[in-house]
Amino acid sequence: MIDGGAILPLGSERERGGHKGYALALMVDVLSAVLSGANWGPFTPPFALRQEVPARSVGQGIGHFFGALRIDGFVEPDEFKRQIDDLVRTFRATKPAPGTHGPLLPGDPERACEAERARSGIPLVLPVVEDLRSVARRLQIPFD
Repeated sequence: MIDGGAILPLGSERERGGHKGYALALMVDVLSAVLSGANWGPFTPPFALRQEVPARSVGQGIGHFFGALRIDGFVEPDEFKRQIDDLVRTFRATKPAPGTHGPLLPGDPERACEAERARSGIPLVLPVVEDLRSVARRLQIPFD
């Protein structure tokens, strides 16, 4: 930090902080699967029908984790809000890494997508369009 360094991004090799991302992913599995009695890691049932179902089961189905914290149990809520606002301003002012537009914060990709969809519309694949046309014909609603 003294020479201008910073916390490394998650992922990549151990020398570049990859173990941090691995540990966070493991904690997600522990909280959402092991804690809830669900399958974890390679034993998680597939989301896609074409994927092979694991031969071994270590729990029941796919688990979830929902957590809530009382901010006022840690810090005054107004101070928390001030600190979060400062954190966001600091991130937004960060010099972008080469080839990027700067750091992303939660919700940034979704807001960008929403703006693009408002400008250009929502892309639909042909089978969906055909289904919509069929429903419109059946209900005698104009489509196009």
